[in-house]
Amino acid sequence: MHSTNPAVAVMSRSAGTFNFGGIEAGATLSGTTTKSLLLVALTMIAGYFSMAYTASYIWSNGAVPTVLLYGSIIAAFIVAMVTIFNPKISTITAPLYALLEGVGLGVLSMVMELKFPGIVVTAVLSTFAVVFAMLFLWKTKLIVPTARFRAIVTGAITGIVILYLVNALFALFASPLLPSSGPVSIGISLLVCTVAAFSLILDFEQIDEGVKAGLPKYFEYYNAFSLLVTICWLYIEILNLLSKRE
Repeated sequence: MHSTNPAVAVMSRSAGTFNFGGIEAGATLSGTTTKSLLLVALTMIAGYFSMAYTASYIWSNGAVPTVLLYGSIIAAFIVAMVTIFNPKISTITAPLYALLEGVGLGVLSMVMELKFPGIVVTAVLSTFAVVFAMLFLWKTKLIVPTARFRAIVTGAITGIVILYLVNALFALFASPLLPSSGPVSIGISLLVCTVAAFSLILDFEQIDEGVKAGLPKYFEYYNAFSLLVTICWLYIEILNLLSKRE
């Protein structure tokens, strides 16, 4: 079983190829859980201070701090690529990614909060609710990530990526292809949120199989990083969905 998350897919290629010299040197699910909570906490802390700074900047300058927004997003993407290609340094790059992602999400969140008061708290709580719901469904085997399930989720994510790219091109040269409001827009956002939620199931399964197959200790940070990638995507999509409620 392979995850649609490229960060998680690295684990399937690495599992079983190391000789640790002892069970203590191997990654564990409990260790991954601890690292995941740490990275989520770092993201939220960075996001909080980023939101505070963004609010102050907007009130003082009447504009969004775009340099901070795009700078943190680009930096986070670079760090993510470095982490994916070199998991051994994930003990350093995973926390760095969490901080950079938190800064970018903080700017975005404050912009949305000023436009739709209360949306950030709702989006954060909704994201946690979905993550725990998917974990429960996977743990209790109410949803089993079969080959068909993986194929459907993979196909859906591929379609979403293509749709977003086409929409970006239309927005660049003409007008956006996708509507920004209305029933169709809400339906698309719901679909994307659903796909993001189901992709968590594949991530959980891949991480579990990777740990059982034998991954080194530093993969606990890598496991946590891979989950954070999906969680941040889910948060952004939920934020986008909630912004269309009016």
